[in-house]
Parts: sequence; structure tokens; C-alpha cells
Amino acid sequence: MRAMVAALLWLGAMPAWADAPAAPAHEASGAGQPVHPSPASTPDLSALTAQLAAATSRAAAADLEARLERARRHALSPTTRLLQRGAMAHLVDGKALGAVEDLDDALVLQPDVAILWRDRAQARLAARDLTGAIADLGVALQRDGQDAVAWRLLSAVEEQRGDWQAAEQAWQRVMALDPMVDGGRANGERLHLKAFGRPT
Repeated sequence: MRAMVAALLWLGAMPAWADAPAAPAHEASGAGQPVHPSPASTPDLSALTAQLAAATSRAAAADLEARLERARRHALSPTTRLLQRGAMAHLVDGKALGAVEDLDDALVLQPDVAILWRDRAQARLAARDLTGAIADLGVALQRDGQDAVAWRLLSAVEEQRGDWQAAEQAWQRVMALDPMVDGGRANGERLHLKAFGRPT
């Protein structure tokens, strides 16, 4: 299981909620209740996504990737954040099924938040439940098709399933959304070669 966690780190698919910031102090009194930020405080995912697609350096892209992660977690309640941290602790300890259970609970609380489906897909991948991971990513991407991390995870899952064409297609979506992603062109060429047997 620790080898699986190491593989997720290498793929860049380790849960980003590992270092997600704590909920603001003013939210603490509403523990267990959904947080509904005012429109003025809600981050603009569209603007950040457009900036990421136009980034011209890896450093700029990394900053935008982090800002998008924070924006996607903006509406999570304090209780959901605690469940995410519990899931991460389970993954680090090699207890992927415990992570899945924590995220099951998180989804009961906030099923409308797309990133929670991606989080559970990551946990299911660590548990070697590829079918479950694919199903969760389907929901995540239906709700948030501009999530480059979800497309990257889908590419990794399809690669493990041996569906090289699906893995390559998902990676093309990653590159469209995040052209400066680590290993972007090289990984795309590798997947294309696996899928079609010829270089791009």
C-alpha cells in the first residue's frame, strides 16, 4: 500500500487536500453545517482556469494550480475538512479503505461539491478499486469539467486499467487546461506511443 501512495505522489495524483488550508476561524461555529460563502467571496474558477491555460512558466502554473485547489475547496464545511484530513492520514498509514469511508461521510454532508468526488476517486485508486475511481471521476468531471487534476487522475487510472487511448485522451485534456503541467509533453508522447504505436 505504501508503494501505491508513492506512485500517487509520483503521478501528481496524491490528494491535494493533504495541505489544504484550515477553515477560517469564523466558520468554526458552524461545524457540521454547510458553508455558503457570499458571491463576493467566492473565487472565480473561470478566470483562474483561463490564466492557467495561458501560463508561460512552470512557476506561474504552480501558483495558479494551488489557487484553483483553494478555490475548489472554498465552500467546504469545517466538518468536511476534518473528514478530508482524516482520509489523508489513513492514506499515509496505508489504510485506503479508511480513507474511502471518511470521504463517503464527506459526500453525505456535501454531495454537490465536485472536488469531493475527485478526492474519493483518489482514495479508491489507492485501494485498487479502479472501477469505483472511474465512476467517481465521471461525477467529478460532469460537475467540473475544467478540473485539470481530475483529468490527470483519470489518465492515471485509465493507464492502470491498460486503456491507453483513454489515458492519452484524458492527458490531452490536462494539457489543454494546464499546458505547463510537470512532464506534460513527455507524458503525452509516451501515452500516444502506447496508444497508437507511433510518435506524435
